[in-house]
Amino acid sequence: MTAQNSAAPGSPTDPGAAELALPRPPGLFRRWIDRHPRTVDVLIAFFTAGLPALLAPVLLATGDVSDVLIIAIGSALLFVATLFRRRFPFVLLLAATIIGQVPDPSMTIGMVSAWVALYSVAVFRSTRQAWIGFAIATVLWFAGFVLDWSPATASAALTGTDWIQILGLLFQSATAMLVPTLIGISVGGRRRYERALITRAEDLARERDQRARLAVGEERTRIAREMHDIVSHSLTVMITLSEGAAAQAETGSDLAPDAMRRVAETGRESLAEMRRLLGVLRTPGSSAELAPQPGADDIGSLIAQFRDAGMPLTWRSEGEPIPPGGVSLAAYRIVQESLPNVLRHAPGTQRVDVVSRNADGVISLTIDNETTRDPAPSDGSGRGLVGMRERAALADGTVEAGLRPDGRWRVHAVLTHPGEL
Repeated sequence: MTAQNSAAPGSPTDPGAAELALPRPPGLFRRWIDRHPRTVDVLIAFFTAGLPALLAPVLLATGDVSDVLIIAIGSALLFVATLFRRRFPFVLLLAATIIGQVPDPSMTIGMVSAWVALYSVAVFRSTRQAWIGFAIATVLWFAGFVLDWSPATASAALTGTDWIQILGLLFQSATAMLVPTLIGISVGGRRRYERALITRAEDLARERDQRARLAVGEERTRIAREMHDIVSHSLTVMITLSEGAAAQAETGSDLAPDAMRRVAETGRESLAEMRRLLGVLRTPGSSAELAPQPGADDIGSLIAQFRDAGMPLTWRSEGEPIPPGGVSLAAYRIVQESLPNVLRHAPGTQRVDVVSRNADGVISLTIDNETTRDPAPSDGSGRGLVGMRERAALADGTVEAGLRPDGRWRVHAVLTHPGEL
């Protein structure tokens, strides 16, 4: 098996095309028929209508000239109609029935072509139209048999024997038309069933590839959101610590080396987390470095980092501990995104309050901060707030952010723990 065939849908080697490997039809003859439909039509037309036309000159020596002309013209018409039997099977049926009503020798040619027409209606149209064609052919051929049997019975009373003969003609007509109809219904039903299965399989293949592409898109969105949270938080803390270290170094304080070590430690932690996150983008053959995702239990260490950066921050946790899982990660990321925003947009704020509450399966997070008279200009793209709302939506929650009437800025998130539903 080549690499092309073994590639998964949505992978770099397979862009997502819905390729469906179908089993090969059994039998050499069946495969040849499926591959050469036009050749099959020509052969059928030749043996059912063309060959009698070629033999017509032979009848000139022993037969009537009018019979020869009837065979030649009728065979030519049926030959052309048979070539188009897939698209216009009823045309062939009517032509065969009309030509078959002419007395011998054209009746045999018309009967054979009528069988071909009934088979074609059942295979290339539907079962309902096949029975309609059967009824039309039976009635017309029965009428022709009756007229050919006794044209003088219209003026004489029919005896019981005559009625038995008429019923025999009806049975003969129905039987002659029933056999090709049933064969065509059987073959046509099987082919329609196979086509339905193939169509269903193709739809499933397209749906599979669409789901693969959606999964890839969702994973990229998740990675972008995680990267934004990591970079936004880490760089904000590093910038604040660096500015504080520079100010302390200018005054000759001994705290500057500690602040720079904090910068280095934050940078190393962020780099390790980024490497772990980007590991999912590696090739399928290589292994990614795994590490546990942060959660609500890590909010305390996150608070400590911002306190070290000089933020006047208070934190209060109420209720039961936040359970681990997706909701815990969402809570951590919301706090991680909100606190750097305070450093960026409200530097020098005098108070920041963080409150987390878990009660009855509902987790609420509130981050309040006092605004400053000269807020820093916003250089963000607004993706942080969008990311928080997306995380909350994954936990069946909401995020609201805005200025309160008392002049404080508040971020309020409500998350739902699925285990309590």
